[in-house]
Amino acid sequence: MKSVLNILLTHQPPEAVAAMVDRWKTCMPAESILLAYGGSRADFGAIAHPAKVFIDDPRLRTHDHQREHQSYGGVFRAVAEWMKDRDHSHVHFAEYDHLPLVSDLNQRQLALLHSERADVLGLHLRHVGDTNCAHYLYHAADPEFFPFWESLTCRSDPRVILSMLPTGSFWTREAFDTVAACPEPHPMYVEIFLPTAAHHLGFRIRDYGTQNRFARNVGDWFPHLDEARTAGAWSVHPVKGEWDRLPTPSPS
Repeated sequence: MKSVLNILLTHQPPEAVAAMVDRWKTCMPAESILLAYGGSRADFGAIAHPAKVFIDDPRLRTHDHQREHQSYGGVFRAVAEWMKDRDHSHVHFAEYDHLPLVSDLNQRQLALLHSERADVLGLHLRHVGDTNCAHYLYHAADPEFFPFWESLTCRSDPRVILSMLPTGSFWTREAFDTVAACPEPHPMYVEIFLPTAAHHLGFRIRDYGTQNRFARNVGDWFPHLDEARTAGAWSVHPVKGEWDRLPTPSPS
């Protein structure tokens, strides 16, 4: 029996978190939602949703995420610990400004994972090794970077480096737990570390294909939700509108 855990990473105030959870509950059971909270301790205590973990990790709480090499390692470890005595078979990870537009999102993700014979799905997954990608070039200049992957990999080519948007990623339980337990001996940016670790640990990671166009790093989908829905979007990122003003998802 497949059981998906939906992780929502947020640092928003309690009232915004409540509106966000109410929205996601239109797409999936409330008990499948786990909040990973990176805000204040006081706000964490005021959040009513019962399934929640506090992320006390300075590597999450960066200001200039790219230059400070923001990490989701603390988030993944906290979630893996929370799941220890639970039977979830898959994990869906989304950031607070990621909006679902269909009521059967998890079912579509499971179907795509199966059709791709994959362990992980990622948005904008690409090979960046030996390219002019700024994140790659910065890491490649670090003398510890390639020796780490050489020590870790089970692949024939330890110099394969991947990048993806972490939000919207979908994992088998085994892939998620294994990457969560993977050491990060020196700071690496989340968009590089997560997909590259999954690959070198032996997991099959594949792209979302046509859904990529509905996810980006900048901008705001809020004025264009009807357009995205008509174009076949399962979800969109980022959305900066108010959660309590957002339309409900399409029926499955």
